[in-house]
Amino acid sequence: MGVATKATKHAGGLYRKTFDAVLRPVRRIESEAAHLHEVEQIGESGETPFVAMLGVFLFLVPIFALMLGLAFAAYYLVA
Repeated sequence: MGVATKATKHAGGLYRKTFDAVLRPVRRIESEAAHLHEVEQIGESGETPFVAMLGVFLFLVPIFALMLGLAFAAYYLVA
């Protein structure tokens, strides 16, 4: 095995460990979102309306933030 091959395998292992550590919280959030979606679909829980409202809220907040940011950017570019 050449030096370049060993270095590539070593770097790949380091990147894999780093990305796994970075993506671990994202995967936890995704699994929680899937669980909340199941709770909402079943509808047997008392929290179902709150889960649905939270989903709508979390969908609309980034859109609102983006539109607000674009509006402020346009205002500061014109002024």
